[in-house]
Amino acid sequence: MKFSCPKEKLLKAIQIVQRAVSSKSTIPNLTGILLEALEDKLIFRATDREILIQFELPLLSIERTGQALLSARYLSDLVRRLPDTNITVEQQQPEQLFLFRYGKSETQLIGMDPSDYPQLPVIDLKQKIQLEAGKFRQVINQVSSAAATDSLRPIFSGIYMENTGGQSLNVVATDTHRLAYSSIKLPEENQDKASLSLIVPHKTLMEVTRLLDDDETVISIMVGSNQVIFKFDSTTIISRIIEGKFPNYQQVIPEKYSTRIKVHTQSFFEGVDRATLLAQDKSKIASSVLKIATKGDTLILEARSQEIGRAYEEIPIYLEGEDVEIKFNGRYMLDALKVIESEEVYFDLTGNLSPGVFRPADGKDYLYLILPVRSGI
Repeated sequence: MKFSCPKEKLLKAIQIVQRAVSSKSTIPNLTGILLEALEDKLIFRATDREILIQFELPLLSIERTGQALLSARYLSDLVRRLPDTNITVEQQQPEQLFLFRYGKSETQLIGMDPSDYPQLPVIDLKQKIQLEAGKFRQVINQVSSAAATDSLRPIFSGIYMENTGGQSLNVVATDTHRLAYSSIKLPEENQDKASLSLIVPHKTLMEVTRLLDDDETVISIMVGSNQVIFKFDSTTIISRIIEGKFPNYQQVIPEKYSTRIKVHTQSFFEGVDRATLLAQDKSKIASSVLKIATKGDTLILEARSQEIGRAYEEIPIYLEGEDVEIKFNGRYMLDALKVIESEEVYFDLTGNLSPGVFRPADGKDYLYLILPVRSGI
């Protein structure tokens, strides 16, 4: 194998696929990045067997085809330190010795046997949809904070995506203490197709959104029986699908409210942010708990810590319905408010034991539901 490539392009490709490299694997091959030089392109691939990322560099100066499996850590560290010039990579004897030439200097890396490295899987595709990258990234970012972080409940550690053959893609996440829902309209060519229903690991979707740097890019989502493919530009990401049935999220969303608070989004966020700073307790029992009360056209936020102090915030609001007093986890409220882009937000409540629901006041199809806290200040 022998090819030449500008340092900038080589480093970009390595950094894209490196996110899929296993950091804890005891299998040496899974700590590496596979480079495959074909006649018209160079392919980079990495996987931890849960997620696979592949990136293609087309139309390079490739003199000899071949494969190399190199340590992701040393490959990345080396290329990052190379000068900004054209880099030539050549396979030497013995077979797994690779020479990196730059100017009049060179460095050698010892590779691993690529023959046992996982191949790109063949997937029996059952469904495919396409949509704008910017819209997809937005809905994933809106719901991602509500996914569970522990792996003991796999269903809740993923993000649910569904298209029931209609006009929209619905995206939902919940850790059972909160639930986030967002929906985007699909392009006409994707409407009225067979239903789509799958749970994708949170990590996978974070990697997808991280790599979507152009809002106008079209992303293709292709679903098989137990794997899903995300393809855009020169990048392909393949992930397992989490097995199991996602709960009926529509049943937990209140259909009515007895109190609706309309408030300036940024003012609400800043007030909650300041109050949450004081809502800490070493016992963790009351950690991040805020008491919320309405008095006519004023929203009152209170937090207290025996070790730190007390916070009291008043925010002007428009109130529809009954006054209310209730407690919520302030961190959850911040997660909800920071992804709402409308100038004003609705905060809907039904008594002091029912969930609070955030909705953008501009009518966009998004909500963030939080269960109240029954202990604390």
